[in-house]
Amino acid sequence: MKNIAPTVAQIIRQFAQEIKQLLRENLIAEYLFGSYATDTQTALSDIDILILVRQATPDLQRQISGLASDYSLMYDLYISPMLEDMTVWEKNQRCQTLFYRNVIQQGILL
Repeated sequence: MKNIAPTVAQIIRQFAQEIKQLLRENLIAEYLFGSYATDTQTALSDIDILILVRQATPDLQRQISGLASDYSLMYDLYISPMLEDMTVWEKNQRCQTLFYRNVIQQGILL
């Protein structure tokens, strides 16, 4: 996050902290990925955050989407959370999907 404006970096850290508090022991990891992780963001870029959990549910997805929406409205930034459970993540790992490789190679652990 070297070339990210300090205020945006703080918003990302704050969002990640709220996710940690919400998910507690269900949370495995959070990764910043995409243009903000590779320092190629523009004024129109969204902030991609992978939220890796032990168990994903529709209710959990709604809560996280609601939190991201609140942040987007408060800070005029679009946070795009992606909730993924370990079963899907392990399948991506076995298949070495492009998404998996991008997150592992370029993602930033939050």
